[in-house]
Amino acid sequence: MNKEITALIADDEAHMRTFMKLLLLDLGISKVYLMQNGQDAIDAYREYKPDIVMLDINMNVMNGLDALAQIKEINPDTIVVMMTAVSTRDSVEECSRKGAAYYILKTQTPDAIKVQLKQVIEKIGITAQTS
Repeated sequence: MNKEITALIADDEAHMRTFMKLLLLDLGISKVYLMQNGQDAIDAYREYKPDIVMLDINMNVMNGLDALAQIKEINPDTIVVMMTAVSTRDSVEECSRKGAAYYILKTQTPDAIKVQLKQVIEKIGITAQTS
Protein backbone atom coordinates (compact mmCIF):
# COMPACT_ATOMS: atom_id res chain seq x y z
CA MET A 1 0.00 0.00 0.00
CA ASN A 2 1.39 3.37 -0.96
CA LYS A 3 0.92 6.23 1.46
CA GLU A 4 1.84 9.77 0.67
CA ILE A 5 4.91 10.59 2.74
CA THR A 6 5.00 14.09 4.17
CA ALA A 7 8.02 16.02 5.36
CA LEU A 8 8.75 19.23 7.24
CA ILE A 9 12.00 21.13 6.77
CA ALA A 10 13.11 23.87 9.17
CA ASP A 11 16.18 25.86 8.20
CA ASP A 12 16.83 29.59 8.55
CA GLU A 13 18.48 29.69 5.12
CA ALA A 14 15.95 29.81 2.27
CA HIS A 15 18.31 28.21 -0.24
CA MET A 16 18.84 25.19 2.06
CA ARG A 17 15.08 24.74 2.53
CA THR A 18 14.61 24.81 -1.23
CA PHE A 19 17.57 22.49 -1.85
CA MET A 20 16.35 19.88 0.65
CA LYS A 21 12.79 20.14 -0.67
CA LEU A 22 13.99 19.46 -4.22
CA LEU A 23 15.88 16.37 -3.02
CA LEU A 24 12.77 15.09 -1.21
CA LEU A 25 10.53 15.75 -4.21
CA ASP A 26 13.00 13.84 -6.36
CA LEU A 27 12.69 10.90 -3.93
CA GLY A 28 8.91 10.84 -4.32
CA ILE A 29 7.81 12.89 -1.33
CA SER A 30 5.16 15.18 -2.72
CA LYS A 31 4.13 17.14 0.38
CA VAL A 32 6.92 19.20 1.98
CA TYR A 33 6.31 21.98 4.51
CA LEU A 34 9.00 24.69 4.85
CA MET A 35 9.67 26.59 8.09
CA GLN A 36 12.30 29.19 9.05
CA ASN A 37 12.94 28.31 12.70
CA GLY A 38 12.37 25.76 15.43
CA GLN A 39 9.25 27.40 16.86
CA ASP A 40 7.56 27.46 13.45
CA ALA A 41 8.60 23.81 13.01
CA ILE A 42 6.88 22.80 16.26
CA ASP A 43 3.70 24.68 15.33
CA ALA A 44 3.70 23.14 11.84
CA TYR A 45 4.42 19.69 13.29
CA ARG A 46 1.34 19.94 15.50
CA GLU A 47 -0.78 21.01 12.54
CA TYR A 48 0.49 18.71 9.76
CA LYS A 49 1.97 15.71 11.63
CA PRO A 50 4.58 14.96 8.91
CA ASP A 51 6.29 11.57 8.62
CA ILE A 52 9.77 13.10 8.52
CA VAL A 53 11.06 16.27 10.22
CA MET A 54 14.34 17.82 9.10
CA LEU A 55 15.81 20.42 11.44
CA ASP A 56 18.83 22.65 11.04
CA ILE A 57 20.69 22.78 14.35
CA ASN A 58 21.54 26.50 14.27
CA MET A 59 18.48 28.69 13.69
CA ASN A 60 17.13 31.97 15.02
CA VAL A 61 14.11 32.20 17.38
CA MET A 62 14.52 28.55 18.44
CA ASN A 63 17.36 26.21 17.50
CA GLY A 64 16.92 22.71 16.11
CA LEU A 65 17.93 20.92 19.30
CA ASP A 66 15.21 22.62 21.34
CA ALA A 67 12.68 21.97 18.57
CA LEU A 68 13.80 18.32 18.43
CA ALA A 69 13.17 17.89 22.16
CA GLN A 70 9.69 19.43 21.94
CA ILE A 71 8.67 17.46 18.83
CA LYS A 72 9.81 14.24 20.52
CA GLU A 73 7.63 15.17 23.53
CA ILE A 74 4.63 15.49 21.20
CA ASN A 75 5.40 12.17 19.47
CA PRO A 76 8.41 10.08 20.54
CA ASP A 77 8.16 8.00 17.33
CA THR A 78 8.72 10.93 14.98
CA ILE A 79 11.60 10.43 12.55
CA VAL A 80 13.78 13.53 12.95
CA VAL A 81 16.81 14.27 10.78
CA MET A 82 19.19 16.92 12.08
CA MET A 83 21.11 19.02 9.57
CA THR A 84 24.21 21.12 10.10
CA ALA A 85 27.10 22.62 8.21
CA VAL A 86 29.46 22.10 11.17
CA SER A 87 29.75 18.68 12.74
CA THR A 88 31.35 17.98 16.08
CA ARG A 89 31.24 14.77 18.06
CA ASP A 90 29.42 16.58 20.87
CA SER A 91 26.69 17.89 18.56
CA VAL A 92 26.16 14.45 16.98
CA GLU A 93 25.93 12.85 20.44
CA GLU A 94 23.53 15.52 21.70
CA CYS A 95 21.26 15.04 18.68
CA SER A 96 21.26 11.30 19.26
CA ARG A 97 20.54 11.71 22.99
CA LYS A 98 17.57 13.93 22.21
CA GLY A 99 16.14 11.37 19.80
CA ALA A 100 17.29 12.29 16.30
CA ALA A 101 17.24 9.33 13.93
CA TYR A 102 19.76 10.75 11.45
CA TYR A 103 22.36 13.48 11.19
CA ILE A 104 23.14 15.05 7.81
CA LEU A 105 26.14 17.23 7.13
CA LYS A 106 24.93 19.92 4.72
CA THR A 107 28.40 20.29 3.18
CA GLN A 108 28.19 16.83 1.57
CA THR A 109 27.47 16.42 -2.13
CA PRO A 110 23.78 16.44 -3.15
CA ASP A 111 24.11 12.76 -4.13
CA ALA A 112 25.44 11.80 -0.69
CA ILE A 113 22.61 13.68 1.03
CA LYS A 114 20.08 12.03 -1.29
CA VAL A 115 21.41 8.56 -0.37
CA GLN A 116 20.94 9.39 3.32
CA LEU A 117 17.42 10.72 2.76
CA LYS A 118 16.53 7.58 0.83
CA GLN A 119 17.64 5.52 3.85
CA VAL A 120 15.40 7.65 6.08
CA ILE A 121 12.43 7.01 3.81
CA GLU A 122 13.16 3.29 3.71
CA LYS A 123 13.41 3.18 7.51
CA ILE A 124 9.89 4.51 7.76
CA GLY A 125 8.78 1.50 5.76
CA ILE A 126 6.50 3.51 3.54
CA THR A 127 6.79 3.46 -0.21
CA ALA A 128 6.99 6.95 -1.61
CA GLN A 129 4.68 7.74 -4.51
CA THR A 130 6.86 8.14 -7.56
CA SER A 131 5.50 9.44 -10.81
